[in-house]
Formats: sequence, C-alpha cells, structure tokens
Amino acid sequence: MAALTSFALVLVVVFGCWAAAERKNVLFFAIDDLRPELGCYGSAQAISPHIDQLAAKSLLFERAYCQVALCSPSRASLLTGRRPDTNHVWLISPDEYWRKVTNATTIPQYFKENGYISIGMGKVFHPAGPSGFDDVMYSWSPEGLPYYHAPSEKQYGPGNNMTSLWWGFDGFEDNDLPDGQICDQATKTLRALKANRTKGDQRPFFLAVGFHKPHIPQFAPKKYFDMYPDASKIALPENPRHPVGMPDIAWATWNIIREFDNLAIYFEGKNCTPSNTTQMLSPECALPDEATREARRGYYASMTYSDYQVGKVLAELEAQGFANDTIVVLWGDHGWHLGELGEWAKFTNFEDATRVPFLLHVPGVTDMGMRSDALVELIDVFPTLVDITGLPKVDLCPTTKQPLACVEGTSIAPLLKNPSMPFKKAAFSQYPRPLCGLTHIPGHTFTRNGSKADPKQVMGYTMRTKEYRYTLWVGFNDTLAVPHWDGVWGEELYDHTSPTVHFNDENENLANKPTMASTKEELKKMLLAGWREATPLK
Repeated sequence: MAALTSFALVLVVVFGCWAAAERKNVLFFAIDDLRPELGCYGSAQAISPHIDQLAAKSLLFERAYCQVALCSPSRASLLTGRRPDTNHVWLISPDEYWRKVTNATTIPQYFKENGYISIGMGKVFHPAGPSGFDDVMYSWSPEGLPYYHAPSEKQYGPGNNMTSLWWGFDGFEDNDLPDGQICDQATKTLRALKANRTKGDQRPFFLAVGFHKPHIPQFAPKKYFDMYPDASKIALPENPRHPVGMPDIAWATWNIIREFDNLAIYFEGKNCTPSNTTQMLSPECALPDEATREARRGYYASMTYSDYQVGKVLAELEAQGFANDTIVVLWGDHGWHLGELGEWAKFTNFEDATRVPFLLHVPGVTDMGMRSDALVELIDVFPTLVDITGLPKVDLCPTTKQPLACVEGTSIAPLLKNPSMPFKKAAFSQYPRPLCGLTHIPGHTFTRNGSKADPKQVMGYTMRTKEYRYTLWVGFNDTLAVPHWDGVWGEELYDHTSPTVHFNDENENLANKPTMASTKEELKKMLLAGWREATPLK
C-alpha cells in the first residue's frame, strides 16, 4: 500500500519509561450525520447489526450531545477538546480553521506525540480549508500520508449528483462508492500494521476511519435499500409540526434538502423561501408524506450501508489479532431531523439535532455490555481516550493563556466503573443564526454585509439537563466570541421529566408559561454560569 511504503522500515521504539507495545491501540470511527436511531438505541426500523454487535460489548451512552449540530464545528470541538467559542469555529468555512486562533493540539496529534502511529482516512476532520486540509502537518504520522480520501467522493459526494436526495445504485458493490473505498483502505491499513508489527515495529496505532453516510445525498448500493420495505410502509414522524410557542429564530429552513430536484417539485409555485417567515412555518411548506417516507427510507438505507462498512473493519481488526488490544470508539458528529418538528437535516438546537450515538469499547472492561444515561458530551472524548490509554494527563484549559494541549471536557472513564454514578449537571450546545435559519424575524433586524445577512450575529446557547432543555438566543460578537446576554432574540424551555420517547419530544415551548417561571430562571442562571460550573467536579 502506497500510503505505508515507509512504514515497514520502522523499528521498535521505546518512549519515555514504557515500551510502546504496552499501550492499547485505538480504532476511532466517525460517522457523518448519524443520529442515534439504531437497533442498539431501541429502533425497530433501523437495520444496524454491526454497530449493534459493537454496542453489545461497549459502554453505550444514552444521552450524549454534540457541541454544534454542524459537521465542521462539531468535529473541531471533539478533535481539539475545546468548545466552539474557544476555537472560533461555528460554520463550515476556510476562515474558521482553529489553528488560526488557538493552535490547539488534536487527539491524533497528541497520540502521535506520545508514541503512537497516527493514521486517518475519510471524513474525520471536515475536509479542505476548515481543517487546514486535514491538519496533515500536525495530526498524522508520515507513514500514513498522503491522507486518504475515496477516489469516488468527487463523483458521488455532497454537491455532486444533486438531482436526487436518495438513490439506490443497482449493480453497485460496496466499494464502488466512497464509504466502501474507505473501508477497503482501513482493512488494508490494518493488514499493513500487522505485517509491520511482525517486522519489529511495536508502536500502538491510532487509526481514525471516517464514513460519510448517511450524509446527503443518500446514495448506497441498491441492496441496502432492498433491506427496507416499500416506502409506503416506512413510518412517518409522530410530531411533524414545529413546537407550539417556538420563537422564529429557532427555526432552520432546511433548504439543503428542499433544493434537490426530486423534492423541489413539491414547492413549485409556493412562496417557501427563508424571507417568508409565516409561510415557511406553515403546513403548506412541509414535505408531503410521500416524499417524507422516501427520504426516511433513503436515510436508513445509507446508514445501513455505513454499518456494514463498520462491520468489515471490525472483522479485519479481529482477523489481524488486534481486537483484544484495541479500544474502539464510535460516534456521530451530530443528530439529524427526519421530519420531526417539521425539520429536516441538522442546523438546530433541538434534541434531535444535538443528541448523538456514542459507543466506547474497552477490552476486558466493557465486554459484557454497559449502558449509561449520564449526560456526556463529544468534547469529553479527548480526555477520556487519554485517560484510558494511560497517556500523560491533559489538563483542563485555564480561562487565560491556554497551553497547546488542554481540554474543556471531562474524562468519562469513571463511568466505566459505575455507569449510573452522578456525572455532569448539564450538556452544552450552540448554533449561530441566521445561518440555516429564517432571514427575517418579526421584531428584529439582521445586520447585513451587502445582500447577505451576517450568519453569526445571533447565537443560540442550549443546555440539556436531566429533566429539561433550556435555550437562549442572544446577540453575538463573533470577533471576540462574546454573547450579549441582554440582547435576547428568543427563549425556549422543553420538559423532559416524563420518560423520553426519542424523536417524539420537545413539542411545546414552555418558556412563557407562568407555572414554569421559577424553573426557567434557575435554568437560565445555570446556563449563564456555563459549562465549568456543570462539571462532575463541581
């Protein structure tokens, strides 16, 4: 394999006081736009046998949350261990590469600097400018370069073949499409790692494998579509309307879905544009049931396609004899709306956009399967992996003069001993507006740069506690990353005290209910106090 030509020449190395072989390997799965609708999360619809099999020997987190429901900022936070307002990464933009602000050390970089061979492929960081083109100067070992992207990504990835949201390719094999090619690269890499291990290179590996699906367009070999019933039998969301009492600023217009040719036909002649606030929130601008069922089936099929690629990589890990010495972590970068609350895609602060799947397998510790309903965040992944591999501790970032390696999350390693122990008081997420939102809000005026509104002049800060979700939309200075707490554009409060039926909740905003006034004020104080006051140490 060309990417590892120099790999075979590396000899046994001892780092510090330990032999590198004493460290466990890390297999790091990132799955794009994967919401926690999987068999292991209780879904009766989704077909995910390989992720379910991994979950059966992992610690599964029932309530894990991303920091931003958008690919680039979510991944930047997870991979640097720093929150969006520290990284200054809120959008998908080449101007928002975190090293321009913090030069923060990343997870693969930290493992590389501490004796691991670090190799990545597919969508781990957000590709191109937002990651400084995969952060190759810092994060990945020379033996794993050039960084691998699937050759067919340009043909079948986002922005291409956009005439249809969903498509089952008849006659295609898995490796005719990007995720299958990434899977092949991962299995070849595992074989190369084993071959070089036998030749004397005892370094543990950090192998990051980023799969694209179920990110749109929902393309997969037809056999995965055939696993699901005819679209007419796919269940519709039970809550297809936006929350009662929702402030307009909370709404995302999901134009990214609406613009596909096979959906655009449903909106011809209708004024369903972001500038028409009233119309956009009306049932007339909702996706019809027929298209809703097809889009949901397409999501499930493309998710199952990625699930099978995960299974092949895990099978190769076993075949090469690495399974008992490898920690496996699997996460989705954010959730995904499939018509719930009248929303599609991500771009919101609702539960369906911020809640993510998160599995952690530690050989000899989680083999019998464990579950935790503790509140955890993707920003906790960095300190957790450092903790359970025994690498030098990464400290909590100070409020000023941050070192290159520090984190703003908390190791969840204690939950491996006691999954039901009290942990964080809250999980924190955020989303900017008018990015992916309405361009006109009654009673408010967006500042504009020419014809375009500033996409970050309002920030929605949301906090999920055990019983509630509280969200405050306020003015925002993106240059300083400073919210204007007195400039309120909207407020939301959702009750989660009843047993949660995921993907069927947050249907009524209670922020203006007199009976909830004291609860709201208590939650507001907690939100303003911030994440540092909600850690397990407090």
